[in-house]
Amino acid sequence: MAGLDDLQNLLNKAMQVIPDKLPIIIEVEGLNFIKGNFRAQGFVDGTKKAWKKRQTERDGRDLTRYKTNRVGAAGSLNKFGQREQGRAILVGHDTGGDKLINSIRARRNRQRVTFYTYKKYGQRHNEGLDGMPKRQFMGMSKTLENNIKKKLIKELDKALKK
Repeated sequence: MAGLDDLQNLLNKAMQVIPDKLPIIIEVEGLNFIKGNFRAQGFVDGTKKAWKKRQTERDGRDLTRYKTNRVGAAGSLNKFGQREQGRAILVGHDTGGDKLINSIRARRNRQRVTFYTYKKYGQRHNEGLDGMPKRQFMGMSKTLENNIKKKLIKELDKALKK
């Protein structure tokens, strides 16, 4: 039968594992969560909150995609419009489309993990500033918390079995 000394040893082992593993787990799970939000085209907080669609028309006319005032070409897609068809939100049409998602970084130390982007327009999209619709991809989420919890429990079980 296990005594108090065995319990104390397990608790000491857990106290050594948690401070080392927790920031790494939060960093990895956080980056995966943010990139997953880009793939889902919405913010997942228990349920998915889809991003607002891109605005492609003004005054009932699609100004960015169609040729106009050309004999035989009116109404057909121009080069830009052909690339735009079905394009994901927050993704560029001519640049590989991954500048914002690939700009997401994490900075960690023993007590804190900070997620940031060096793109100036990242905050504008995430928070919906300056007339831009809110397309949140970063922030606290129940889904993220659950992912971190599951991973931490798995790591603790692994450490305590040794």
